Amino acid sequence: MKIKLSFVTNSSSTSFVAIGGSIQLDAIPEDYINSIAKREGIDPKEVLDEPYECIEDILRGSGLDYSFGSEYDDQSSVFVGIPYSNMKDDETLKELKDRTQLLIIEKFGIAVSVGHIEECWRDG
Repeated sequence: MKIKLSFVTNSSSTSFVAIGGSIQLDAIPEDYINSIAKREGIDPKEVLDEPYECIEDILRGSGLDYSFGSEYDDQSSVFVGIPYSNMKDDETLKELKDRTQLLIIEKFGIAVSVGHIEECWRDG
């Protein structure tokens, strides 16, 4: 008998595995949202009204990735982090956590508790 011990995915499931944290979108300070909007060339009202639609623009080129979870989640928060596959060859886990924290502060203006994120949901 064979036993599969690693993470299993198929065409009807999605997973997000990274070092990062959960960001409550309504916790981002309004003045920082305005600076994000200016920096990314986005209308500040759009960021305030539909922040989850701007996440991709906000994170572009940063090395951070994101996930809102399943389509059934309320999308009031987003998981943001660096996937393990983007860990540098000579980087320790602590250095990866520190780098992730600095990038989240740079992009969102808030500090979050950074740790291992492993989210999986079935799409079908």
